[in-house]
Amino acid sequence: MTARNALLRRAVLGLCISLAFSSLAAGQAGAETVLRYAPSAEPRTMDPVANFLSITQQHAYMVYDTLFSLDENLVPQPQMVEGFTKSGDGRVYTMTLRPGLKFHDGSPVRSADVIASIRRWAARDPVGRKLTEMGMTLAVVDDRSFTVTLEADTPLLLEGFAKPSAAALFVMREKEAQTDPMRPVAEVIGSGPFRFVASEYRPGARMVYARNADYVPRTEPASYFAGGKVVKVDRVEWVIMPDSSSAVAALQTGEIDIYESPPLDLLPVLERRRDVTVRVPGRQGQIGFLRPNFLHPPFNKPEGRRALALVMNQADAMAMAAGADGKYWSRCYSFLACGGANEDQGGTEWMQAQRMDEARRLFQQAGYQGEPVVIIAAGDNEVIKSFGMLAAEQLRAAGLNVDLQLSDFASMMARRVNQATPSQGGWSLFPMWSYSFEMDNPIANPTMNSACVNPAGGYPGWSCSPKLDELRTAWTRETDPTKRREIIRQIQLASAEQVPIVLLGRFFSPMAYRSSLTNLLNTPLPVFWSVSKP
Repeated sequence: MTARNALLRRAVLGLCISLAFSSLAAGQAGAETVLRYAPSAEPRTMDPVANFLSITQQHAYMVYDTLFSLDENLVPQPQMVEGFTKSGDGRVYTMTLRPGLKFHDGSPVRSADVIASIRRWAARDPVGRKLTEMGMTLAVVDDRSFTVTLEADTPLLLEGFAKPSAAALFVMREKEAQTDPMRPVAEVIGSGPFRFVASEYRPGARMVYARNADYVPRTEPASYFAGGKVVKVDRVEWVIMPDSSSAVAALQTGEIDIYESPPLDLLPVLERRRDVTVRVPGRQGQIGFLRPNFLHPPFNKPEGRRALALVMNQADAMAMAAGADGKYWSRCYSFLACGGANEDQGGTEWMQAQRMDEARRLFQQAGYQGEPVVIIAAGDNEVIKSFGMLAAEQLRAAGLNVDLQLSDFASMMARRVNQATPSQGGWSLFPMWSYSFEMDNPIANPTMNSACVNPAGGYPGWSCSPKLDELRTAWTRETDPTKRREIIRQIQLASAEQVPIVLLGRFFSPMAYRSSLTNLLNTPLPVFWSVSKP
């Protein structure tokens, strides 16, 4: 392309963007303050129980509220709950909702809504399922109060009720909360700080949220996901912009205010601008990993999984995900992620250097005989795709017969549950990443599920380790912080033997926003209370 044609294309693109946003503005001229946000994706479903993806959780924080939330010290704090009492033996919690809570249709939030929401959440969430295993029962006291009873005292109750994502415990109306948890709810009606404006939803183009005038925020200052959710804009528009160049151009001209995840190659353009701020969201980042399939060779043997760890080099994986200069990544060998309360890198010294010769020996010891190793990866997700390509390259270098099969993300996720052999439509391993705060809790972290029962219901890969599962259960039942920390140490050491995942490092995906915005909270998932726009 000639320089002249390139300039002409840029001018036309800029004109198209300006006309598009002028049209949007004209359609809602009565709004006082509109915050425009370009998310990394569009939610396929708007139900945070039926779909655990982070983009769905972001949407849920707009319209729903939670019983508890984590503050900046990662301590659970009451949110919808005004207060609670605990029985002397620690088994019974009596919780009271704040007065005046209303759903967006004007109906009051009742204990019956809360209990139905907890039950639906617990049917799918790993922490919710563990609490159910611990005998969790729920009962209405009155419209504002309810009880939660367990067979033993456990800190996991408040930790689970406050966990920020995948899936957070959002409260819905009883009507929606009685929906099968595998099916999306029919209506998006919450009690949170914003209302979803369904009439203005344009799939593939925009999603609109209006300030909930009936929402009464807590009086405490906002802190991480906790505290007062004070809304300072009238509307938030999610502008769906799959083309990253268009999104970067729109941010520079001020036609969008926030871009969730600019591509690495365009970050320098934004970092040089004084009217744009680039920052890492949250403090913990994301963890890249490979998940081997424990059902089929060569990863059904611990030697095969250790060999997989030894062929990988975290620096290579992170350079592909977050740039070669190391500005936005670090090595991480904690199976409960790095940067959180449960970080521990013990027992992993053996895997912290790439050793191809030892990997080849271990593959032979595992009985590998040249069968195809099928890697499934999402070709439409650059990070997952790059992890898959690197794993294929390294395993081929170790002498394995590798078949890298790329598909769209949705197809990859659907295929993960297939337990057939790789030659019959199954798979050998898949690359993935997760937010560090989602992996910090040994019950919430799905890769830690090693229960050895009902494998079809476990996290794809179907790890089986009675020792690891016993340690996770012991952690849920321990109330002493020092003893709990020692159990975390034992979980880390057991994981280093089991290798439920091969860790690829911790990385950060910077966000960019107009520097004129103030009080944009530094949370790992963007939230839009507190932020002001001039």
